[in-house]
Amino acid sequence: MVRFVTRLPGGPLWSIPLALVACGVTQRPSVKLVDPTLVAEGTVLERTRHREKGLGPAFGLGPYVVHGVGVRSESPDPEGPLAREDARRPVTQHRATLVLDAPDTQRSWTALCILQRRVSAQADFRAVLDENGDEVSVECTATARGQVPWRLSVRTVLSRNFVGSLGREGDAPGPDLEVLTRAIHFKRLERVLPVPVAQLRQEVGQGEVGQGEVGQGVGQGGGKERRAVLAMLLGRPERAWVAKDLDPITTEATLALMTTLSLLPWELAE
Repeated sequence: MVRFVTRLPGGPLWSIPLALVACGVTQRPSVKLVDPTLVAEGTVLERTRHREKGLGPAFGLGPYVVHGVGVRSESPDPEGPLAREDARRPVTQHRATLVLDAPDTQRSWTALCILQRRVSAQADFRAVLDENGDEVSVECTATARGQVPWRLSVRTVLSRNFVGSLGREGDAPGPDLEVLTRAIHFKRLERVLPVPVAQLRQEVGQGEVGQGEVGQGVGQGGGKERRAVLAMLLGRPERAWVAKDLDPITTEATLALMTTLSLLPWELAE
């Protein structure tokens, strides 16, 4: 179960219809930050119950099946990106894994994410502001038989929206995976989202993109337009939107990685 402090607690959400309604209302501010064109024209994927003999606990996400979910805390790797930099500040480490099956292509993706988290150097000041300024590093891999592994790398602080690099192993830096943890209004007023939003952006042609406020799109600037082609709410009940022209391999690998990200204990507020 995802441990965002802003999410609703409880057991399996499908067994509590009233909770599902409440979650839908709670998630509304996050849904508003999903690219409106993607919401209007893309295919929506929603969490459903899935039972299959011999598969163990599982759930559906549109046509995909997610199973083998595991999350655990573990001793920090001393050679990890944060642990080796500053031994004076405590570092924690979490590991999340799952398998995403794509029945239409008969591919099965195994995803692994490792998060290292280091206490902010200004922890007392952040606590007064009621925000979490911890530093985090996330390294994820998604693999499938016969496919080049996909990798996601993120390095950020939790007090802001951020962008990670996503792509096939060995390729040049891939498309941006933006993670929106807060909405920013009038360039100053920030509000932590009830559920973070992950969006994959790809270049689709020449043209200038407006310098929109962070929270309406991260990593935008001049040059080629970068449109959102896949978005997901990183909380339960999971929901995703996929552009109809996005290729199956990118769709499957990205969904596997985003779903694994949703398992990690981000704990965005103090």
